[in-house]
Amino acid sequence: MGGISEFLTIFSPFTNLFESILEKIPIKLPIPLEKMVSYVSYPRTGRHLQRYDNRGFRLVVGCIPYRYKKLEEASSNEEEIEVLVISAQNGKGMLFPKGGWENDESMEDAAIRETLEEAGVLGIIECKLGKWSYKSKRQSIFHEGHMFPLLVKKELDLWPEKNIRERKWVTISKAREECPHLWMKEALEELVRRHVQPATDEK
Repeated sequence: MGGISEFLTIFSPFTNLFESILEKIPIKLPIPLEKMVSYVSYPRTGRHLQRYDNRGFRLVVGCIPYRYKKLEEASSNEEEIEVLVISAQNGKGMLFPKGGWENDESMEDAAIRETLEEAGVLGIIECKLGKWSYKSKRQSIFHEGHMFPLLVKKELDLWPEKNIRERKWVTISKAREECPHLWMKEALEELVRRHVQPATDEK
């Protein structure tokens, strides 16, 4: 998150460009355009608005961005979708975009904001995949993570953390291999469960 201020300083025309791009997207965005733009134009730094639960767990939200492959490219139900992963700031593995849920936003708005800031994609947010409690390896504190599926409709060429993160589309099996966090893998399995229909017996 520390790269947002630097990004906005270097790319000062970004907000106007971003707004013009959004106005041309032929989908209904899950939150108003002016609110989405404010996520980029107003850098969020520090954790003075950070939410915690009654156990003192930091509340974290994020998305698993996904898209459908062309049918001729898919050899199984599971391979009909790809997911977007981003590089971890410590350089160890790939993960899904996530960050702190703050007091002045809904859980869904926070998940969309974090996905835009870290992965530079927009889309349709869907019903929550679940929640997980986990311990941060870097800070030795506990978090409660909430993850949502995001059906990607637009990939931006410029986004706040472009210079500090790599993003790439991968198969479900590749995401399982590269993601170092068990709770994110469990969220991924829930996404797969929703999209892969069990085989039915022929009558």
